[in-house]
Amino acid sequence: MSHKALICLLLILSISVLNAQEPQTFHNSTDSAWYDQLLYNGTEWRPTMHLVDGHEFFLTSEFLHGSVTIEGITFNEIRMRYDICNDHIIILWKNTFPLVIDSKNVDEFTFTYNGVLRKFVNLGDKYPVIKGFAEVLYKGKSLVVVKYTKVISKNPTQVHYSEFREDTRYYFIVNGNCCQIRNKSSFLKAMGENEIAVRKFIRQQKVFVSIVSPGGFGIAATYFDSLPGKKRPD
Repeated sequence: MSHKALICLLLILSISVLNAQEPQTFHNSTDSAWYDQLLYNGTEWRPTMHLVDGHEFFLTSEFLHGSVTIEGITFNEIRMRYDICNDHIIILWKNTFPLVIDSKNVDEFTFTYNGVLRKFVNLGDKYPVIKGFAEVLYKGKSLVVVKYTKVISKNPTQVHYSEFREDTRYYFIVNGNCCQIRNKSSFLKAMGENEIAVRKFIRQQKVFVSIVSPGGFGIAATYFDSLPGKKRPD
């Protein structure tokens, strides 16, 4: 090998080592701190409702394993619980410190409970009739979601104590409009000119569409999305 070729080879190897080591170490350190700041942007959670029977959380007061997406970045293996009284997400920092994260920056979150994956999206203040987080039952061209809330009411059996009362409401979102699903009729009416076609479909396919069996909303909405000429709901 000539002296000139040897110098070129050493130069290439030196550049390769610099590219492989220094930038990678620098970016990893920077990204890690930035990701931590993005995820753990919040305040310490402390219990404030000591004299209320029950709890303010969805399904369970235990921390569940799930994921949180913030500004398009998904963080997995997060331990969390969802406060439906205040519409807050509480996560564990380093598995010990409960933190209420800034909900307005959260795009969506998921968790698994009793083997079932639950997905929630942040609707923000897009619609007058529903705000904040809602669970996704169906997502296509249209969207079927459910909003869970808890309020504090007087316990009828214990005069000196209060209890949490849960409220569940379903919504159908299409063409930028959101309508509350109060029953089967209100759901189908929101489909405009395709109401008759969807009614015929669920009758022929024997689809049970009801608040008692909300899975039928997704089946009907799937068929609705396949039809042309959807009108905006009232």
